[in-house]
Amino acid sequence: MSFKKILNQNLQAGYMVTLVAMIVMFPIFVSDGHDAPAREKGKYRLPSEPVIHGIDVSRHNGEIAWDRVKDHRLVDESLHFAIMKATEGGDLVDPLFSINWKAAREHGMIRGAYHFFTAFTDPDIQAINYLSTVKHETGDFVPVLDFENDGRNAAERKYLGENAYRWLKVVEEQTGKKPVIYTNHHIYNRYIRDRIEGYDIWLADYSVYDPSVYDIRNMVMWQLSDGGRVPGIKENVDLNVFYGSPHKFQKYLFK
Repeated sequence: MSFKKILNQNLQAGYMVTLVAMIVMFPIFVSDGHDAPAREKGKYRLPSEPVIHGIDVSRHNGEIAWDRVKDHRLVDESLHFAIMKATEGGDLVDPLFSINWKAAREHGMIRGAYHFFTAFTDPDIQAINYLSTVKHETGDFVPVLDFENDGRNAAERKYLGENAYRWLKVVEEQTGKKPVIYTNHHIYNRYIRDRIEGYDIWLADYSVYDPSVYDIRNMVMWQLSDGGRVPGIKENVDLNVFYGSPHKFQKYLFK
């Protein structure tokens, strides 16, 4: 076999390895809120106190049959709300957002929208991305900031908390509603606790049966599993509970 032929075969093999690696690594570079470390799937125990059940979705859940979702009962309660990804960074819009946003309301679900915050984009531009994409109506859940990543380097982390706070203030001023912060306990302790005051917390943690062990002030929601199975959704879906009565829940809706 000639040297040229061997070289061509090696180049082809190298190309295939690179292509496969790019396919495998694609979700890491396009975060979409699904780049957290491996999580415990579908292992949870619902709180004993009064809660309202809901889900959150993004393009990763594929096309959703919302008529089937609305009729699903989790334990003895129907799913009450659905928070869906709207935007990420300065220009990304979830490709299924407009479909989910319209369909969820048509099928009687209380809907909400979240923005996935990136450390490397100006917070004002990120706020504009969200505000220009999401048109809230009466009965919608307040805006949600998905703040779960702490940047790629020290330069991005230096003003990360301040930048997240800027997004919150801009969106609050424009919508008249205080956003809720979706986060994990690492980001909460490093950037939110004692730094970003006055905003309620939606905690994502699948490693505990009772998130009160983290002593998180203003925690109103808990994402307790990403392994939920709901008719009408082909992929596993995130399960959430809102702590409180229907009367309290109404305070988080647009009037």
